[in-house]
Amino acid sequence: MFNFNKEKFLQEENGALALKPGIEEIVDSICKKGYKNIFLIGIGGTIAIAEQIGSIMKSRSEIDVYVENAAEFTTLGNKHFSKDSVVIVDSVSGDTKEVVEAVKRAKEIGAIVLGFIEKTGSPLAESVDYLISYEGGVLYKFYIAALRFMYNTGEFNEYDKFFEELKTMPEALLNVKEEAEKKAEEFVDKYKDEPLQYLVGSGNLWGAAYSYAMCIMEEMQWMHTKSIHAAEFFHGTLEVIEKDTSVILFKGEDETRPLMDRVEKFVNRVSEKVTVFDSKDYELKGISKEFRGLVSPFVFRAVTERISKYLEEKRKHPLEIRRYYRRLDY
Repeated sequence: MFNFNKEKFLQEENGALALKPGIEEIVDSICKKGYKNIFLIGIGGTIAIAEQIGSIMKSRSEIDVYVENAAEFTTLGNKHFSKDSVVIVDSVSGDTKEVVEAVKRAKEIGAIVLGFIEKTGSPLAESVDYLISYEGGVLYKFYIAALRFMYNTGEFNEYDKFFEELKTMPEALLNVKEEAEKKAEEFVDKYKDEPLQYLVGSGNLWGAAYSYAMCIMEEMQWMHTKSIHAAEFFHGTLEVIEKDTSVILFKGEDETRPLMDRVEKFVNRVSEKVTVFDSKDYELKGISKEFRGLVSPFVFRAVTERISKYLEEKRKHPLEIRRYYRRLDY
């Protein structure tokens, strides 16, 4: 595969899975003490992850879960938040301004904060109650935590079976990347210079579509995009789709797939530039059919990483370059 380190990938994936006992111990401790609700707080790419996990929990659990934008949480607040709340955040840098402020407010109120913070010694790493510091594997961390909370309430009795199967995910995702390679390159060759691209997702892939449009295409490639939830597509966006409009569909296998089917049927009637990335197209050896919808975010993380490598190369625009983000005071 182009610009890909297989050994590093497998090491990071398996290393994230190895965090399971430590995360379980933390969650079990929180559950033993008792809590009222869970707040998944983030901004940008981190709220996208929160949206994915929130979607999974909302559809499977009676635990009160709130997905909050860190900046809005700090300024607007949430009357359901209290000293009995549990906050979960993640950050690569450990110093994202809005998340730092949100955690500060949470701590002032007395809530417990679990942080998946990659950089030790950072403001967030120093301020959370429970710290898991590991580079990469963010989905594994969140899945372990979220599903452990659910397991402890008797809502995910398949917990042991699921994580036994998840051990096969690193190798399965390696195969997904290989299978996605050709389509990723073809997509970039064809659409890398489009004036505007619409990305559509739903359910536990809404966060993936939102994040890829904003964090990769906009922030890292300076491309004009709009992300739209499939459930909202027919209440505005459909009117601006034309013959030459690039539309990208992120189709998963959870309960919201019919929403994506409806969008796909419509856009193929109107546009000649429709690209469908579908988790169903990829073999996941070792993962049962019953869990495929649950793990669609893992598949899309693998697929979109291949797209990103080709965007970077063919647009001659390294993903690390920014004009304004962390370059100016704002």
